[in-house]
Amino acid sequence: MEGVVEILAQQWQQQSMAEVFAVLFSIAYVWLAAEESIWCWPAALISTTLFVYVYWDVSLVFQMLLNAYYVVMAVVGFMHWKKTNASGFSALNMPLKLHLLIVIGGAFMLLLTVLIAQQWLAYELLYLDAGTTLFSLLATYLTVKKYLQSWVYWSVINALTIYLLLETQLYLTVVLMALYIVIAVRGYLNWSISMQTSEVIDNSAQTVGLK
Repeated sequence: MEGVVEILAQQWQQQSMAEVFAVLFSIAYVWLAAEESIWCWPAALISTTLFVYVYWDVSLVFQMLLNAYYVVMAVVGFMHWKKTNASGFSALNMPLKLHLLIVIGGAFMLLLTVLIAQQWLAYELLYLDAGTTLFSLLATYLTVKKYLQSWVYWSVINALTIYLLLETQLYLTVVLMALYIVIAVRGYLNWSISMQTSEVIDNSAQTVGLK
């Protein structure tokens, strides 16, 4: 335990200001998304832009490219939520077909990605590293579309990422991922309430219309 605390202290001392602000805006993004606030996307834009620089600076090309994708999706998410919020759009339940497409299609893409990556990369955590990255891309799409179950996907992804980070002793980021899981639970509950409220309003409107 003392060793973990010591590593955490060392890692904190090594943080760049860009990384500190990237983490803070990442937390703001998840919290605001849980509250269904459209301002989660500007927070995401800032955090992911900073992470592009952070990962470029330490030569983590794939993580840099992942965050570059997040930058684009932050803009797409803002535009989509702005358009749909104007019409009272609330969270949606994912249809079973989409679940199957995400799980089966994602597994197939993961296998293909690893087969290709193994030509140049060979490390024990390759499947887990590639899997969490790939399904993060898919979960981001689900969040943009405001599917309730996106929070479940994020919770599983973040739990697996915690194991990955523990193996690489990135304990500060482990703390961040654990916080993400807590906020994901809050997000799921808030979006569920929003859905139920929207359904009650729609049913009431239909009842009034019938009268």
